[in-house]
Amino acid sequence: MRSFRNGIIAALLVSTLILAGCSSAGGNQWVAKVNGETITEQDFAARVSNVQKTYEGMGMDFSTEQGKEALEEVKSQILEAMIASRLVIQEAQRLNLDPNDPSILEQEKNIIQMVGDETQYQEWLKQQAMTEDEVRSYFALSAEITKDVTVTKEQEKTFFDNNQELYGGKGEEVQARHILVPTEDEAKAIIKQLDGGADFAELAKEKSTDTGSQSSGGYLGSFGKGRMVPEFEAVAFAQEVGTYTKTPVKSEFGYHIILVEDHKAATKADYEAVKDQVAEDALADAKAQKFESYFSELQTKAEANIEYSEKYKPAS
Repeated sequence: MRSFRNGIIAALLVSTLILAGCSSAGGNQWVAKVNGETITEQDFAARVSNVQKTYEGMGMDFSTEQGKEALEEVKSQILEAMIASRLVIQEAQRLNLDPNDPSILEQEKNIIQMVGDETQYQEWLKQQAMTEDEVRSYFALSAEITKDVTVTKEQEKTFFDNNQELYGGKGEEVQARHILVPTEDEAKAIIKQLDGGADFAELAKEKSTDTGSQSSGGYLGSFGKGRMVPEFEAVAFAQEVGTYTKTPVKSEFGYHIILVEDHKAATKADYEAVKDQVAEDALADAKAQKFESYFSELQTKAEANIEYSEKYKPAS
């Protein structure tokens, strides 16, 4: 699970809450029991219906074979989210936490403002298969578990260095083309053609097996480190601008000939200009990690006390 601040950390919270999911309501049939507490089939079906409508509104067709498979995956995720949410609520109750504390309601207000207004918030809750109580319980438990978390100046600086893109910095980038073929001999033959003056882009259109870049002459655009497979990346970032590799580069996809068209050095954000925001973000991140670890332990302890009905048992 993750925490948030307005802006960049808010997105992390949304992802967290989507995973933190649902609770129980009325109904006789049950899908799961969490430490003896029942999650009803009626509640589960209602949550699935709301989420399904959201996806359908975005163009998802659940009547196709692929759509049916996707819906089963959605159902599985919602059920696991409901179980996670029940654990959060139970733990908050065990610690005698008040989910309606003014400080908790203030955090909820931030979410309401983030999505728009109260009406939009209620709709958002339906889309995420949640209730207000679940959101508040999450905040209450998170606040309690992370209340003593602090970060040092060194940790703030490390967070800044590792998250440059959040503050206007940009990592080192290469702009390149490539030709991908299945065998080393084919790659060597292409290199000979390039040495003889052949056009790289035209050869890529003619011979490359990479369907994603073939039609554009092997153009891959600009990319930073970590975007390509290691073998490809190591050569691309070392290759001189305006030159192509004279020996084939082997990867899991085949053999590449790489042409580097541009290479931009990393640009670093101004720490002094954003240090207050960095301090806030680094603390939020440290708290998120602390809560994630705590909740992981909570889930592990609860595994023996989570029971699924026969119909809803997860695939082994």
